[in-house]
Amino acid sequence: MLRGGEVNEINEFKRQGLSISQISALTGYSRPTIRKYLSEVKTPRYGPHKPRPTLLTPYLPFLEERLKAGVWNGVVLLRELRERGYSGGYTVIKDYLRPRRREGHIVAVRRFETPPGHQAQVDWSDLGDIVQEDGTRQKLYGFVMTLGYSRAMFCGIATDQKLPTFVRMHEEAFAYLGGVPAEILYDNTKTVVLRTLTEGVDGRGEVKLNPAFADFSRYWGFTTRLCRPYRPQTKGKVENGIGYIRKNFLCGREACNLEDLSVQLRVWLSQTANARVHGTTHRIVREAWDEERPSLQPLANRRGYPLVVESLRRVTRDAYIAYRNNRYSVPWQSAGKEVLVREVGDQIEIIRDQTQLAVHPRLAGTQQTATVAAHHEGIPLTNQSHGKARLSLQAKSPEVEVRSLSVYEELASGKEVA
Repeated sequence: MLRGGEVNEINEFKRQGLSISQISALTGYSRPTIRKYLSEVKTPRYGPHKPRPTLLTPYLPFLEERLKAGVWNGVVLLRELRERGYSGGYTVIKDYLRPRRREGHIVAVRRFETPPGHQAQVDWSDLGDIVQEDGTRQKLYGFVMTLGYSRAMFCGIATDQKLPTFVRMHEEAFAYLGGVPAEILYDNTKTVVLRTLTEGVDGRGEVKLNPAFADFSRYWGFTTRLCRPYRPQTKGKVENGIGYIRKNFLCGREACNLEDLSVQLRVWLSQTANARVHGTTHRIVREAWDEERPSLQPLANRRGYPLVVESLRRVTRDAYIAYRNNRYSVPWQSAGKEVLVREVGDQIEIIRDQTQLAVHPRLAGTQQTATVAAHHEGIPLTNQSHGKARLSLQAKSPEVEVRSLSVYEELASGKEVA
């Protein structure tokens, strides 16, 4: 029987116009053999040889059943096979298990495509840090929201991942994307979920949402969905987006400050991220986004969610309170006292004994100071401390009393001086 290369050689000679006798003379094959292979339409292909039976072959059905039952330990399988008459060694069993273990680590993942306006996915990303003018480093985080249908993306930069920032980033994303999706998918982050065992799980074993965030989702009309723990592929659209931001936007990026970086990010979103042909959908993101936007819930000129965040602070001696890496002035009479700081929308309220001491616009950056001049009017410039009594002496020249000479004469005579 001739092999594929030999048959190809015969066919090539035939295409060149050689006769069967000439081909026979060149190749050494008989003319009947050449006629036989020239009459075949396809070159013969030979499949893999059947594996030769081994000592393990009779026990293969038993092994398949044990693997389905979850028994993958080769030593255990060897013992069970020996009990059934297996006389081979352990190496054959290892060779049998090796490719099956590799297959077991490959898990098929089903991709879910969502209809327009139905779902968005949200995640945080660590972007590194920025060096301030004074040499200090400030952590930077990227907030990413990706629409499931069009893959339109919003990304914002923040210096923390706290709930007020999380809420503000959502509302910026809604405004940028042109509406609110029906549901949003999250990790089990503490801004969304109560994480402790006593608070995070109710009597039925279900996860409880952070009450403030649950109220925020009701305000904007979207349903909160949670991806399964340790299953990042559940949130694959936004995970891929984060990788795209790191590789395409951050790579080699330079910026003067946080504001400059944020402006560059908006330009990149408009001109690159949402203008590209997406690798999965094979569509221009902006065109798919135009189709999806009418299916999003309209913003309807609603104001931002009135999130109230409260915390206690102590007023410093120079009449300021420190809040979220910024300083806000208060009337100097409150120096050293504990006050309640309330963040409502874009305002910072400072309260003591149910009396509002000060109101400031919330500072957007960090290491900044908001001062109201009236808060420091009349502030004492001396240090009036009330501690232990201390002696204060003033050095001066001794005073000499001037007396007449008669006084000294009386002293010399022994008379008593009046």
